[in-house]
Amino acid sequence: MEVGDGGGGSCRSCGHGRGTAAEETECGICLDELSAHREARLQPRDPNGWGATRCCKSLFHYRCLHAWLNNDSEVETSRGTEPINTACPGCRGFVSKSASRMLQ
Repeated sequence: MEVGDGGGGSCRSCGHGRGTAAEETECGICLDELSAHREARLQPRDPNGWGATRCCKSLFHYRCLHAWLNNDSEVETSRGTEPINTACPGCRGFVSKSASRMLQ
């Protein structure tokens, strides 16, 4: 998967996204296991709620992705410095800050 292509393939650098949601069992940000919390899938108000991003299908806890999206940091890109507050940690595609549209 090329960075930012949103194609749903695996990340070349770490291999994240290689499996399906059923095969991957950890949050791409905190690396905590998701398998123990299958019943929390797509429950944004649950502290262990999780889902897959719409852009690249990477798995994240809502709490982790929300914290990532609300970070005021910037990242160097080929186009210059850009805020990371709307970029998917998996592919750098756009991710909505709305809990109902953040993950699927």
